[in-house]
Amino acid sequence: MSDPKRIKLDNIEESKKIFETLYESEFVGTKQTIKCRDDEVKNSAKGYVFKVSDLTRIRRFLILGTSGGTYYSTEKQLTIENLNDLVKIIKNGKGAVLLREILDISLAGRAPKQEPTMFALALCARFDVEDRGTKLKKNRKGQPLTEEEEKEICYDDYILQLNKAAFHAVSKVCRIPTHLFMFVKYCEMVSSAFKIGCPTSGWGRMMRTTISSWYLDKDPKSLVLHITKYRQREGWSHADLLKLCHPNVSKKDDDALIYDQIFYYVIHGKTNPKKRQLPSQDLSEAPTTKKLRHNYTVTKAMIEKEETSDALKFLHAAIILRYTSAIYQENTVAQLIQEYGLVREHVVNTQLLNSEVVWKALLENMPMTALIRNLPKLSQFTFMSHGEYLEKVVANIQDAKRLKEARIHPLSVLLALTTYKKGSGIKGKQVWSVKQDIVKALEKAFLLCFQNVEPTGKRFCLAYDVSGSMADKIMGTHLSCREASVALGMCLLRTEPEVQCMAFSERFEKLPFTKDWDLMGMVEHVQRMEFGSTDCAQPMICEAEEDIKPFQALAKYRNAMKIPDAKLIVVGMTATNFTIADPTDPGMLDVVGFDAAVPELIRNCVLGEI
Repeated sequence: MSDPKRIKLDNIEESKKIFETLYESEFVGTKQTIKCRDDEVKNSAKGYVFKVSDLTRIRRFLILGTSGGTYYSTEKQLTIENLNDLVKIIKNGKGAVLLREILDISLAGRAPKQEPTMFALALCARFDVEDRGTKLKKNRKGQPLTEEEEKEICYDDYILQLNKAAFHAVSKVCRIPTHLFMFVKYCEMVSSAFKIGCPTSGWGRMMRTTISSWYLDKDPKSLVLHITKYRQREGWSHADLLKLCHPNVSKKDDDALIYDQIFYYVIHGKTNPKKRQLPSQDLSEAPTTKKLRHNYTVTKAMIEKEETSDALKFLHAAIILRYTSAIYQENTVAQLIQEYGLVREHVVNTQLLNSEVVWKALLENMPMTALIRNLPKLSQFTFMSHGEYLEKVVANIQDAKRLKEARIHPLSVLLALTTYKKGSGIKGKQVWSVKQDIVKALEKAFLLCFQNVEPTGKRFCLAYDVSGSMADKIMGTHLSCREASVALGMCLLRTEPEVQCMAFSERFEKLPFTKDWDLMGMVEHVQRMEFGSTDCAQPMICEAEEDIKPFQALAKYRNAMKIPDAKLIVVGMTATNFTIADPTDPGMLDVVGFDAAVPELIRNCVLGEI
């Protein structure tokens, strides 16, 4: 509980106004960029910078995974300690601002990883969890209240509204079961953290109602796809959740029997024909089912809908695929895939996953992202050596419209291209025959995807580290640090209005790169340059003789150039722990490691959104 003397009533009242807007059905995120700088403060280098506001801390956590100024491309386990800044923000009465940003960033797809979003949503949903509803009712009866008691009631009401609004947001933020499983896992962590010495599972009434609604609010076909494609994640399964939340299928009217069959499948791995029986006057003949799961009366209309349900036909096809293990049934499996639109995740048998017949069927309607990801596997089969299937794959990869609709980033294509060209996976376990037609198609797709990069309209100075260490490979890829840095520069050169390229190690030198240069030309030019060790302050101090740190150099640059909001972004291509950015400066960002999310993070930083 927060100290009543320190409760900021103004912040709480503002939060309550925001809560009302979050319940609007048309809420899809705010279009305008909220100003994220409160005022200027003097930093450790005695230069003036904008301090990191609560809004910036929130956005940094949701997008970077930390409220400091560093993004890690490798997985880092989130713990309760990571939430300390967000806890302070909620205690200061700004919980609604946090929840609004969760919705904004999630619905806009701006977070490269979902764990921070789900963790923050769980914090809002289970913050300082206790039975506040009952407590508030008791406090509003009887004797007049002191000022401190009124503040405490105001705080309790604010936290209760935060909890309710967060649970209401679950259906918007948890779009697939993977997100839901993450949310549930983090809810238990948060609940336990607030009940030290008195552990709680966090499965109160609001939690059960929210999880039930997540399942019941989906149409039957969408629900079946979700439960068969994403069976379990994060230590949770659909069966676990259904056993805890007990969804009331009677709310679905004539579709009640369909939902009951779907939920029965989740628990038992099959549907139940006995559920189709009409009520009998002889109660001994009535089907016996759990009351909480079957509190409705079966009608002829329900049975007719159940018998013709496309969702249940899809479910039965998925059941057949799940339990089919014989390779001689590959034609049956392929037919089901083509007829019902089943996907790779529905095929669980290893033998069938090595069947050419099955992969031909999967290829029919394979989404662009899945196609690019599965190119190595497809190239293992003889049907990809020549002919219609190879032509179809090449045509799809080079389809500018499909690339744009799928929002494929050039760097995603480049990572796929460098892996594919090697003909083997990182660990060498998977080997495939490299098709030059596919290599050429990926090279073309890399260039086509620049249409998907949105410009910021800002001026850039790109400073390339050209030391020998840039020849090292990025962890988990076949891409060298040099190739990745040059490709990142190409994204900006081809989309931004004013970009200057420089090379640095111990000194600073201008590069002749323009938007007309191609990737290999830029890489070869940099490779020919001979430099020594790396000094990250060079881009700001150029040839000055002062021995100062990068954040100090940025402060001097801002003051000298009279550009107080100039920003410094350092991308360390290898995932080594380093800190160059000042975490109290919203104009600095460290990126540790490299992945396809980096360009969007740079964009967010440049536009002042993190």
